Amino acid sequence: METKPRAHLLPALLAAVVVFGGSTRPCESSLYNAPPPAMTYHKGAVLEGAVTVSVLYYGAFPQHHRAVVADFLLWWGTVERYVRKATGGGEAGARVVLASQVDDEGCSLGKRLSRAQVERLASRLGVAPGGVAVVLTAADVVVEGFCSSACGVHGSSAPGGAVHVWVGDASAQCPGRCAWPFHAADGFAYDDAGRRAAHSHARADAALRAPNGDAGVDGMVINLAALMAGAVTNPYGRGYFQGDAAAPVEVAAACPGVYGRGAYPGYPGAVRVDAATGAGYNVVGRNGRRYLVPALAIHGACST
Repeated sequence: METKPRAHLLPALLAAVVVFGGSTRPCESSLYNAPPPAMTYHKGAVLEGAVTVSVLYYGAFPQHHRAVVADFLLWWGTVERYVRKATGGGEAGARVVLASQVDDEGCSLGKRLSRAQVERLASRLGVAPGGVAVVLTAADVVVEGFCSSACGVHGSSAPGGAVHVWVGDASAQCPGRCAWPFHAADGFAYDDAGRRAAHSHARADAALRAPNGDAGVDGMVINLAALMAGAVTNPYGRGYFQGDAAAPVEVAAACPGVYGRGAYPGYPGAVRVDAATGAGYNVVGRNGRRYLVPALAIHGACST
């Protein structure tokens, strides 16, 4: 599953492609009133209980960025409830156990990676079935399809095996596509083939200030949140999604670009604003950190 680039007119937060395919559609807003599709459970495995997560930082990551990511993952007690609401689950759910954080600052496979190489990096983490291997690539690392077709991806090498998630830092490559709304959008919408398409009703909305002070890492958190939600609820392609199994709409894909009430393409919605910094956010996590996380399709509505 992939997070597809967010654009000025159609800021698509998450699209499941690669392993199982995917698409996005507009959610409730002042311009689009069609409700998101209800999630259907397809009787396949989901990740439950203690989900072991290991993270590989590929390239140079400041310590502050690592702390932001680690605090977000350790905050899964709240995110788990957030995901459970979307699936209509009971008391059981998933909680993250952050097992390890590994550095590959020297970029052992180079700074241009194929998707297969990303999966190889994920396998180095040795995550057991039922866990998630997260690969985060630095701003100067180019990954196949990054920006042109995806901001990140989740999948698995085999049904029932470990799940992998990859997210790239878009701050130097495509911040207007994969770090929106913390960077001004690039003014184009993108179709499923990554082709740019201008629209006559484009409007240039001001970017939000990033809650943790950096559009790169805060943009990564948005995509990581969406992909972790998909990895937990649809790890092997037969979990919670809507539509064709070859192109599923997952829990965070049904409400692209929605972060607050009144969102519409190019506008993230009415989010909370830090009075001291002016940063936009919609949740408060571990250690008081503030994040902007994507809306999920919950009972026919977009909810954060």
